[in-house]
Amino acid sequence: MMLNFLACLLLPIIAFASPLAQSPMDEQILDRDHYSLSYNEEHEVANWVAYPLGHAQIRGCVKRADAFRIDPQITTGSATLQDYQNSNFDRGHLLPAGDMKFDAQAMKDTFYMSNMTPQPAKFNRGRWSMLETLMRSWALKYQQLLIVTGPILKEKLPTIGQNKVSVPVEYFKVILRKSGDSYKGIGFLMSVDVPYSELALYSLSINQIEDHSGIDFFPFLSDEVEEEIESGMDLAEWDFQAKFNYLPCSP
Repeated sequence: MMLNFLACLLLPIIAFASPLAQSPMDEQILDRDHYSLSYNEEHEVANWVAYPLGHAQIRGCVKRADAFRIDPQITTGSATLQDYQNSNFDRGHLLPAGDMKFDAQAMKDTFYMSNMTPQPAKFNRGRWSMLETLMRSWALKYQQLLIVTGPILKEKLPTIGQNKVSVPVEYFKVILRKSGDSYKGIGFLMSVDVPYSELALYSLSINQIEDHSGIDFFPFLSDEVEEEIESGMDLAEWDFQAKFNYLPCSP
């Protein structure tokens, strides 16, 4: 069950407005206990995954136990493990397993193939992993985040496997946090082959990510507030030097 304000807003706040959405086949939305996901049948990967990340999620109790498997809730059939065999790509999580260490089932639910995209190992285990750790650092510092993450899906992407799983070359994250009576937002756009040394160099305004991805991220906000949050970006409002350690397990 979603346990906090941002999580309760999880489904209503996402409106998929991509030009890729030519038919209902291009988006099936799943609402699981700890995240929501929009699956794109044409590409056999998710359009986006949205989830809250706060102190409740970063309690380091559950050890990672790989449980990669097809997603039985995808009505058209998800990608499979066989699609990735001998592909030279990692099964890269969108919602990281490391963000669900507080609960064994929550951890297991991150291993559905609907939550995977083909990622080069250097990217998946390098800059993308660094960005995931930064998100945990911010969850620790700012108490609660709402994160939406996914690939940039375009026509004529390379594919792998019998199901022709698209291989994205760019990924995004957008982050929203409540700060007093207002919200703060920031976006990131990462190419798999542009190795900037500093994570801040990947940052963009949310409007820029919307333009690039075709997704309207936070329509639950009033137009005035949404425009203020999404059009600008002040890096000084986000601590890129924040450190992270998992919180101790609850008794």
